[in-house]
Amino acid sequence: MRANKITRWIDRKNLAVSLIIARKYYRSKALGKLPPILKPAFLLAIIQRFFFLGLSLFRFNGGLFVDYKGLTISEFGRRLLGIGKFDIPGLLPVPTSFDAFSFPTWEIPQVSIIVCVHNHIAFTYNCLLSILNNTKNNSYEVVIVNDCSTDETKDVLSSIGNVHVIENEKNIGFLKSCNKALASSKGTYICFLNNDVQVLPGWLDNLVAPFENFDRVGLVGAKLIYPFGLLQEAGGIVNYKGEPGNYGKFKDPQDIFYNYLREADYCSGACILALKTDLIELDGFDEAFAPAYYEDTDLAFRIRYQLNKKVYYQPLAQVVHFEGVSSGKISDGKNVKSYQVVNAEMFKARWQYIFQGFPQTTDAATIARKFVQKDKYILIVEPSLPTFDQDSGSRRMFELIKLLLRLNWSVIFSSGRDTQQEPYYSTLVNMGVWVLNKPSFQKSSKNVLKRVIQWVDVAWVCRPGTNRRYGRFIKKFGVRWINDTVDIHFLREERALKMGMMSQRKSRKVARRKRRELSLLHDADTVVAITDVEADLLSSYGVSRVVVIPNVHHPISVEQPAFDTRKGICFIGSYRHLPNIDAATWLVNEIMPLVWEKLPSIPLYLLGNEPTKQVIGLKSENVYVPGYLADVSPYFLSSRVFVAPLRFGAGMKGKIGQSLEFGLPTVTTDIGAEGMGLIDRKHYLRANTAEQFATAILDLYSNEQLWSEIAAGTRDALTPYAPERVKNLLIEVLQQ
Repeated sequence: MRANKITRWIDRKNLAVSLIIARKYYRSKALGKLPPILKPAFLLAIIQRFFFLGLSLFRFNGGLFVDYKGLTISEFGRRLLGIGKFDIPGLLPVPTSFDAFSFPTWEIPQVSIIVCVHNHIAFTYNCLLSILNNTKNNSYEVVIVNDCSTDETKDVLSSIGNVHVIENEKNIGFLKSCNKALASSKGTYICFLNNDVQVLPGWLDNLVAPFENFDRVGLVGAKLIYPFGLLQEAGGIVNYKGEPGNYGKFKDPQDIFYNYLREADYCSGACILALKTDLIELDGFDEAFAPAYYEDTDLAFRIRYQLNKKVYYQPLAQVVHFEGVSSGKISDGKNVKSYQVVNAEMFKARWQYIFQGFPQTTDAATIARKFVQKDKYILIVEPSLPTFDQDSGSRRMFELIKLLLRLNWSVIFSSGRDTQQEPYYSTLVNMGVWVLNKPSFQKSSKNVLKRVIQWVDVAWVCRPGTNRRYGRFIKKFGVRWINDTVDIHFLREERALKMGMMSQRKSRKVARRKRRELSLLHDADTVVAITDVEADLLSSYGVSRVVVIPNVHHPISVEQPAFDTRKGICFIGSYRHLPNIDAATWLVNEIMPLVWEKLPSIPLYLLGNEPTKQVIGLKSENVYVPGYLADVSPYFLSSRVFVAPLRFGAGMKGKIGQSLEFGLPTVTTDIGAEGMGLIDRKHYLRANTAEQFATAILDLYSNEQLWSEIAAGTRDALTPYAPERVKNLLIEVLQQ
């Protein structure tokens, strides 16, 4: 085992045992008990913790010492024992003074954030400051109800700008204060937020997302995390006795079962979002539950069973909750107030007819699975999340996922690396995809897959490397294995060898990879090719059960700029891909000099992510290499010609489809147009030499009639790749 592997193994074990220690410690503390130091399981975990610390010291792991720099004695001790290993970085400390600040203002805010307070100004101040720091993409207003605080609350709130403060004349409690603020709020959405929370980045836009992405959403709640880093609630569940509970309490916040967007019985009122119109229709919280407790659970049930809408738990909206600051804790039946008992019985009596249909168990995991088990599950396995704005393969997978969701398949996505790369992770989660984020202490993604494989009907595994690792493993569980080639890798490599783009010394390695790729294709239950050309090639190698699922493309609905308002030539491609580097180099060094002889001022834009030194070196007065751009549409709409001088490669070229989507006339090679059914001089111009390319570019650039004819043909060229057609192909594959 190599040294870095040993270090990673030690780190994983250290984290795993620290999680055990922290869970046992904080669970005991919440119950008002001493840590279970003398219990064998806890004692063993402590011994293991110090054993792995010793191994880290023995291996001179420099990262170990970074964690301990600048800590107080108390913090050092907590970190040493492992209970401080999950502390949330960036939490605001208890303020020693209250500096003034102001919120931004909007005439018509999207969200009204209602915070009801009674004393505890330090927590209220940090709550408001966290809102200011971590709310970036939404218009909002902050409404504070000061319920007769006797500390500095009134004075401090007066120093905070653009806050609507409602001063109660007498103490009316949390529930009635919320309802009072509801009437004067301006937002389309109402967010009820406890004053003993700190919101984390992205919290509010992710709370709003389900309302924008799904039908009949009534309420969305956040993931609540303790300040010591363990999970407090991943949505609320109610058992058949009518007893509510926080799902996932004291568990790892990164566990896969707490990190997908799903329905819930209810969500804690510490942070919930609902439509103002719905709340007005329901008269807000039911004041029969005043002053508090069970009002949030009852509200969720009224939204679900009176309005017939859904309650969602949103894992991307993360809120740190300092539980019990506002109203105390209930620990092991202690400190229970009389109205808590009364409200519990009232809630049970009101909704008894609903509870009778719930699973006959009090086990939280079993109850929560009623929101997991659906009719059809498809597992998609890719090397990484689909970076849909960076490469063709990712764009295709992203479009296929959208079609699968439209077909009512529940999609589970497993990525070998970068499991939470943004914005791609949040985009998938907000679509309703269950993205399996691998906790850092898990050795293998296979261990994660084993936890969900029982629900999976079909596994769609992409690319040879991923199929080699997971295909046969998944098939052992009786799951149907679809091997998606994306493009035939051995075909691309053989063409690269022929072009001299790969050393002939690698020919044996290419042959070996070809045998391995074909072996995987033979073993799969179904093989997906991306074009008819590649499907025929695989059939010639004896691969059976081959179907074609191409890229998905549709025309961009924008006003097309006129011919004479356009200027320049563009190319796009991910420069992690050797064919694109070769195309850009050939274009600049051999094709464009012939063009510039006739039209010396034409600019060339080499678009695409991760340009290599070789590509960056192509920059000149007329050649622009902007690097990654989140939106490339301005270039496609302002350029006059698109070029794709691809000399080798495989699969369907997404860049050609992208240019057709924008109605931008294209010049490309036989390789570039391969498998797309394009007709020369109707859908594009064909060119395979530098001279042919230069001539075609100059013809398109100077001949408005030819340009208009090719532009008009692009819409017809996209017909085979329309979403509805590809959706029907998917239906055929998945019904087999």
